Amino acid sequence: MVHKVKYDDSALCCCEYINENNQRSHLLAVLCDCEAIDEAFERVFTRQSLQQHNIDKIMDTVGDRLRIPWPGGAKKVPLDVAAALCCVFFTIFLGSFSWTLTIVTYSFILPSLMLVIHQSIKNTVVTQNAQIYKRDKSLLKKNPRSRFYFSWLIVSLISLLFIYYTQVIAELKINALENFAFMSLVCVSCTCMYLVRATTCPGFESKSKEGSEESEIFESGAWRICGECQQQVPRQASHCYKCDTCFLLRDHHCVWLDTCISCVNDRWFVTGLTFGLMALCYGAQLSLTTACHPKLVDVYFTTILVPHICTNAFMNWRYSLSASAACYSIFLAVFVSVALVQQVVCMLWGVRLREFRYRHSQSRSGGCSVKQPFENCFRFWWRS
Repeated sequence: MVHKVKYDDSALCCCEYINENNQRSHLLAVLCDCEAIDEAFERVFTRQSLQQHNIDKIMDTVGDRLRIPWPGGAKKVPLDVAAALCCVFFTIFLGSFSWTLTIVTYSFILPSLMLVIHQSIKNTVVTQNAQIYKRDKSLLKKNPRSRFYFSWLIVSLISLLFIYYTQVIAELKINALENFAFMSLVCVSCTCMYLVRATTCPGFESKSKEGSEESEIFESGAWRICGECQQQVPRQASHCYKCDTCFLLRDHHCVWLDTCISCVNDRWFVTGLTFGLMALCYGAQLSLTTACHPKLVDVYFTTILVPHICTNAFMNWRYSLSASAACYSIFLAVFVSVALVQQVVCMLWGVRLREFRYRHSQSRSGGCSVKQPFENCFRFWWRS
C-alpha cells in the first residue's frame, strides 16, 4: 500500500505546487514527465486511434499543470477560464494585422472558435452527467453551465478597457467629456450586471415551514411540489436544471452571467443590457474615429463624428489594436442587441422569455390591442 504524504501548503514557494500524484512539483517542470502526451503521440505515429481515456488523461494532466504563481503555492487555472483568455487575446491580436484579417476573424474565426469550445463543453458536461441526460433527452438542446461564458465576458471587458486606456487615450484625441460619458456608461452597465448576480435568488423559501399556516397555503392551491428538487414552491415558479433550484417567475438562465433571470433581477438585467449596448457602440465609435480619419455628419438636430477614411488604420500597432478592439466591441454589441431585443419583445407581450414562443402564437390568434403593450411595459417597470 502506497501512503500519500500530506505537504504543508504554507511551505511552498509561489512557483511550487502539489501535483495530481501528491508530489511536490515546480512550474519550470510543467513540460517534464508528460506520459499522457507521449502515449498519444506514439499512438498517432503508429497509426492507432486515440481512445477516450487517452484524451481524458491528457486533459487531466493539462488541467493539473496549468497554474500561475501565487503566494503559498501556484494556483490552478480552470481550463474553461484559460480557454476564455486564449480566445479573447488570440482574436484581438489576429484581427490587428489588416482589414481582411479583421473581417475574417470577427465574421468567421471567432464564431467558429466559440462554437467549437461550446460543443466541447457540452460534450464534457453530457459525459460527466450521462445518467441525467439519458433520462431527460430534452436537456441536450439546452446550453450547459460553464465558467467559460462568464470568464469570456469578464476578460473581454478588461481587455477592451485596457486597450482603450493604453492605446486609444494615448493618442490624445478624446476629450475629458467624451471619456467621462463613456466611463459612465461602462460603470452603470457593470453595476447593473453585478446587481443581477448579487440579487438573484429563488424569491421564496424553498424549505417547507412547520405549522398550520404553511399547510393551509399548500392546500389552497398556491403552492406545489417540484418534481425535480422535491421542494414546496409557488405554482408560478419553475425549476432551473443548471442552478438546480426553482425560481419565482423565472425568465431564463443567462449563461454569460452564469445566473438565472427572474422577477427579482430582470429589471437590472434589461437596464444593464441597454447601457452595455450604448457603451460598446460608443467605445467602438471613439476607437474607430481615433484610428481612422473622422468626418462630421449631421444627424437630425446634432452633429456626430464618424470614421471616414481608414486606409491608415493599420499603420502602427496602436492604431491596429484600436481598430481590432472596436470591431470586437461591435461583435459583442451584436450579442447584447439580440438579448435586448428578446427582452423588449417579451416585456411588451407581458410574458417570460421561455414562454414567449407559446404565448406569442396564442396572442396573435386572439388579437392584441395597441394599449396592451404599454400596460405590460408599465407593469414590468413599476411592479412592487
